[in-house]
Amino acid sequence: MKLKGIKTLAKREKEKADQVADEIIKNTYRTLMTRGMKGCYVYCTDAALAQYFKKLLKQK
Repeated sequence: MKLKGIKTLAKREKEKADQVADEIIKNTYRTLMTRGMKGCYVYCTDAALAQYFKKLLKQK
């Protein structure tokens, strides 16, 4: 389900549109928050950029 069409639905059924939009937004955040559970990997083809990121990560 997408947010596209929510305005049209809201004109006909305000409560239904709010419920659908709320469900879509919560599902989107749930999906985003459960990804990357094992870390984030960055692949650099530029050696200078790779060194820059390594330097930043060592500071923390």
